[in-house]
Amino acid sequence: MPKYRSGESRTIPFRNERYFCANGVWFFETRGGKQEGPYLTKSEMEGELLLYIREQKLLNQTLREPS
Repeated sequence: MPKYRSGESRTIPFRNERYFCANGVWFFETRGGKQEGPYLTKSEMEGELLLYIREQKLLNQTLREPS
C-alpha cells in the first residue's frame, strides 16, 4: 500500500535509503547527489545527517523570509 507524506499529491516520488556503508565506513547522500563522509560509525553518520538536515531547514527558512 502506498504511503503518502503530508502535503504530497497522489504521485509518490521514488524513495531510497540515503545512507550506506562502504569498506567499513559510513556515508550519506544529499538530494543533490553529493556524498558526505566517511564516518567511522553509523551513529556518527546519523548525527552528522541530523545536523545537515537542520542546517538545510534553517537555510531554506532564511531564503524564504522577506527582506
